[in-house]
Amino acid sequence: MDEKTLHYGPKTDAYYERLRKVFLWPTGDESRPVLSFGKGARVTDIDGNLFSDYSSQVGVINTGQCPEKVISAVIEQMKYLTGVLTNDWQWRCQHENGYLAGQEVSPLRLAEELVRMAPIPCPQMVFPEVSGATSVDASGYIALASFLKELARDPERKKFAAFHGAFHGRHGLAKDISSSKSIHKLLHVQGYDVARLPFPVRGTPGLGIYHGYMDQVRAILDSEDYKDRIAALFVEVVQGEGGVNIADFKAMSMIYREAELRGIRFIVDEIQTGFGRTGKMFASDYLSFNPDAIILSKALGAGFPIGAVVTRTDILPNGFPHGAHSGTLGWAPVSVAAALANIQMIMEEKLVENARLMGGYLLERLKKVFWKNKFGRETVERIDGLGLMIGVHFYFGKFAEQVVRAAAAQKPGLILIGAGINTIRFMPPLTVTQAEIDADMEVLKRALDTLS
Repeated sequence: MDEKTLHYGPKTDAYYERLRKVFLWPTGDESRPVLSFGKGARVTDIDGNLFSDYSSQVGVINTGQCPEKVISAVIEQMKYLTGVLTNDWQWRCQHENGYLAGQEVSPLRLAEELVRMAPIPCPQMVFPEVSGATSVDASGYIALASFLKELARDPERKKFAAFHGAFHGRHGLAKDISSSKSIHKLLHVQGYDVARLPFPVRGTPGLGIYHGYMDQVRAILDSEDYKDRIAALFVEVVQGEGGVNIADFKAMSMIYREAELRGIRFIVDEIQTGFGRTGKMFASDYLSFNPDAIILSKALGAGFPIGAVVTRTDILPNGFPHGAHSGTLGWAPVSVAAALANIQMIMEEKLVENARLMGGYLLERLKKVFWKNKFGRETVERIDGLGLMIGVHFYFGKFAEQVVRAAAAQKPGLILIGAGINTIRFMPPLTVTQAEIDADMEVLKRALDTLS
């Protein structure tokens, strides 16, 4: 057993023993518990250990584990249709029971809901997908489709731009534009040429001047390699995998103006920030302008696989080329039902507002816990966040790893995950209460005490 492995119990040990023989586990490790049951933010492993999940499975379960309203819609949908190739066939069901009783469940209705919600200039349309990375790929193709006539004259306008530290997915174009960790590129052959811009982290010394920063951006966009050749700029308002880095909103507005002047599509990746995570429905809502497209996944399906691109359609005068891009499992019936129920639950239970309020409360509690602890004072550089997407930034990555392990080892435990090289994400479900936060901060205190 790996020396970093925590001992959760005999069932966990036996499970990992079997796993090593047959399972190519791409990004997991045996320091994590084997989960068995969950409700809201609370999960139990196969040895009966209890944890609070402050990862929300990297933002997938914004409405918590097994939300009854979503589950009831999923069960009802399974009585009607389970497998339809939505990119080839349309379908429509009318639920008789469950959370969506009396409502239409269809790809059309979900598209209408997303169009209503998205901070995109009208007219809008939605491209259905199955995951975050495939949605990123689709958004890139949409951007290229908006330049079809120009591409006929200048095939070089097939380049993209993204930020240093960006993460947009692990295959295809999504991997081309990502740069948060070098390991992601180990087996990858770069397809598209990508211009790299410095990410304008909020509070960075010197950004207050702006002019020097924007000179760097203009120099890259107007360089010999990229001038008039960039189809789209991919943006994270808050970099997730890159280290929970919050963008300076004024700088983003200036970048948007430069992109607009050059005809570059401004695409915001909302895969981790969408559906209330940052205290607004979308992180794009913090910006003073509307992006050309947003990319959605993760929390859209409440744990069921689904993705989407919401794009303005005036950039596509001839539409999207029929047959140029598609897929098999995008917007399967069960995932569509889950997404519709999930969106309705977020709205009805005012979870976006709860994320804003509880995010502010958790942020202050985290500062108190870390600053009052000897280990915390000596190892933490800064703590910041938007809503319930909070990053605790350490001076060195080894300190973050120690806290993650110590928190998981408590009884009950706290599940945390890293971001970037030296940051821990605190991202509980949007349903989290003040009482739950108070209890979980006591767990964190005990974990830190073991390191002091």
